[in-house]
Amino acid sequence: MFSRKTNDLLFEFFDEERRAFFRVKPSSKKPITISIGRNRYKVKDIGAGGMSIYRSVEDKGLERGKKYPFKLTLPLINEVISGTFRIVDISDRAYHCIFVNLGIEKREKVHLFVLERQKEELRAKRRS
Repeated sequence: MFSRKTNDLLFEFFDEERRAFFRVKPSSKKPITISIGRNRYKVKDIGAGGMSIYRSVEDKGLERGKKYPFKLTLPLINEVISGTFRIVDISDRAYHCIFVNLGIEKREKVHLFVLERQKEELRAKRRS
């Protein structure tokens, strides 16, 4: 896997399928919680193409290659997004997912959140 990190984790770019778009980490003050069926998970990072979801080592609830419906609220822009994702990889700490048929409008909402989150990080860096 090839990866580059820039601006102290402001955004990440990866050359693989699951990382075709910039992703940002949600603020610790405004985390993103995703509902998948009856279960809730914390989002590790998110971009217009997909997201990573934290998991515990013991968690065996989701499977690689399978599709799951989800619902989440994006802070900063206060938008509810629902759709389907597919798990492309599982690591010790996260499920790595891509959105499936999310649609242009919802993808643009995620992209808007990414831009707002980047602005928030830049403002925080200027203050410190």
